Amino acid sequence: MDQNLLFNILGILFLITFLIQVYYYLGIFSKLAFYKVKSQALSNQPISVIICAKNESENLINNLPLIFGQDYPKFEVVVVNDCSWDDTKDILEALQVKHSNLHVVTLQETDSFNGGKKLALTLGIKGAKYDHFILTDADCKPTSRLWLQKMASS
Repeated sequence: MDQNLLFNILGILFLITFLIQVYYYLGIFSKLAFYKVKSQALSNQPISVIICAKNESENLINNLPLIFGQDYPKFEVVVVNDCSWDDTKDILEALQVKHSNLHVVTLQETDSFNGGKKLALTLGIKGAKYDHFILTDADCKPTSRLWLQKMASS
């Protein structure tokens, strides 16, 4: 009888530990297994679009109006004129008159300094007034008026 009692106690302990494990697997681990990260869309956040341009006057004429035409509540466009010697400076000055959300950062080439994209990107990021930004090139054309919204929600 003593042995029967021992088997019954061990059986009850086994059943209790089994039920505790089932609770953890179904109650706790399943929440982790099926957890989906909620998208932290930036659709309400202001965004800075940063563009580095070196001798990109034609691309700026063609593509900047498409960027300014984006259907997004609040954004700025920061164009870094990276030591351009074409009409980029004049085009950006004309666009600044038309668009108040255009900010231009200009790099001048000297004998000891000839620029570089890494520095242009760094100055563009530092010149941005918003915390969230999207990097693109002057020769990139937005696919639609919702391009900025789609980029912000990615």
